[in-house]
Amino acid sequence: MSKMPVHPSPKRRFLRRLSPVLLVAAMVAAVVGFTAPPASAVAKWNSGSTKYTTITNCPSIIWGNPYQEFGIGAFVSYWGDQTSNPISPAVGETTYLDTYAMRVGSHCSTPIIYPRFVLPAGVEFDRTQAIKCYYTPPGQAQRQVTHAGECPQWANLSANGYYSNSVSGWGGGWPLPSVNGNNGSAWEFLVPIKATSQVFGAQLTTELGIADGNAGPTLNLTVPFYTGPAPVTAPGAPTNAAATATSPTSARVSFNPPANDGGAAITSYTARCISPSGGATQTANGNASPVHVMGLSPNHTYACDVRANNNVGSGAWSNASGNFTTPPATTAPSAPTNVTATVLTKTSARVGFTLPASNGGSPITEYRAKCVSGDGGTSRAAVGTSSPITVNSLTAGKRYRCTVRATNAVGSTYSTPTPRFLAAVAPTAPRNVVATVASPTSAKVTFGVPADNGGSPVTSYRAKCVSTDGGVAGTSTGTASPLTVTALTTGKRYRCYVGATTAAGTTYSAKTPAFLVQ
Repeated sequence: MSKMPVHPSPKRRFLRRLSPVLLVAAMVAAVVGFTAPPASAVAKWNSGSTKYTTITNCPSIIWGNPYQEFGIGAFVSYWGDQTSNPISPAVGETTYLDTYAMRVGSHCSTPIIYPRFVLPAGVEFDRTQAIKCYYTPPGQAQRQVTHAGECPQWANLSANGYYSNSVSGWGGGWPLPSVNGNNGSAWEFLVPIKATSQVFGAQLTTELGIADGNAGPTLNLTVPFYTGPAPVTAPGAPTNAAATATSPTSARVSFNPPANDGGAAITSYTARCISPSGGATQTANGNASPVHVMGLSPNHTYACDVRANNNVGSGAWSNASGNFTTPPATTAPSAPTNVTATVLTKTSARVGFTLPASNGGSPITEYRAKCVSGDGGTSRAAVGTSSPITVNSLTAGKRYRCTVRATNAVGSTYSTPTPRFLAAVAPTAPRNVVATVASPTSAKVTFGVPADNGGSPVTSYRAKCVSTDGGVAGTSTGTASPLTVTALTTGKRYRCYVGATTAAGTTYSAKTPAFLVQ
């Protein structure tokens, strides 16, 4: 791909348009043509059509035979190669919008030009480069203008593209004078531009306003603009690299992707961890942030950086992360403490514990609670990642002790066992249930507590009275004897019973003898 050259020498650019200048000098009243640059398979100035204003020739007015002629001729160009593959400029590559305006006719007053540069979507001004200006005095060679007033920079280019100067007497524009009756003065402006996305024939435009003593026309100068794709390079450097130790021998390296992928998809990232304290240097690849680097030396200081890779190659390394220190070599964790077992049902227990004081330098991957019976019950175990853990399928009515094991990548450590506990069963039935009439619509039910609560406290009692001859049944719930059952039917016979409830279940007593509510 051809690269954007520096601006051609004044001599070269003058020769490019020498033919029109000579014509102007030779024939004031003639129509002057601008010669387009020759076609070639290299980068060149690609020009749009030359456009002209029309004026009344000033001497012809004096001679009494006025006639029309061209006043100012102008066109726009850009530097690039439309024949190579890929074409240039590429997306992101600087080129120039070149606006050239020449006085070719005999005006009655000095014309002044006012350029406005209009860019299509996908093209922007490259404000990192300088605007360049060139002036051609009548009959002389083109010269570069470096005076800050005559060739101002970006501060004098408005948001809507109007370009102006602050030279006294110029009225904010650029004059095209004649000297001793000679025309041919010219201004040329090279404005740096670049494409932000690929462009296929969109128009680069200069709206050239002209104050020439006539109607003040505006020449709309255009040239179709074509760009190649952005060049493919290695990607830029990732940013915001940060690293933390995840074990004595590993680190987690996070980062932000580079702002520029080089024009090709990033295929992988390489993270590198270097130890200034003598630990082993290690690298690892990943498809995205974070990347985990293994094989580091325990108890050493490290800093890590990252680079991005695509099918062109590897980009620059990012800035290094801050220093961190890998932990000492790992061991099995210390034992869980304060282990307790709480009966939930007649076949399950909840095992609680305090986490180990040390994980041994390696994350604990699981806890395993195991309950072992000393009187013939079936041993059971369950795993979890925190306290508590529920152990199910214990043998009802058997006594158990439970331990908890903590495990990391190195090994396991067991706690001391809990005191023995009895796996809960449903309680025995309430005893000595007696029902007596309390009112024409209620009965008082008394009872004794169960002989055995089954290993779990009784949480409630429920008395229910059922009619044997069509009365409405009634219930009452409470935590102790007696219970009063209301809303019974007067004149009907009833039998009552009581249920005792624990976490393991409910057991009901036998029904009382029938009695008459009256």
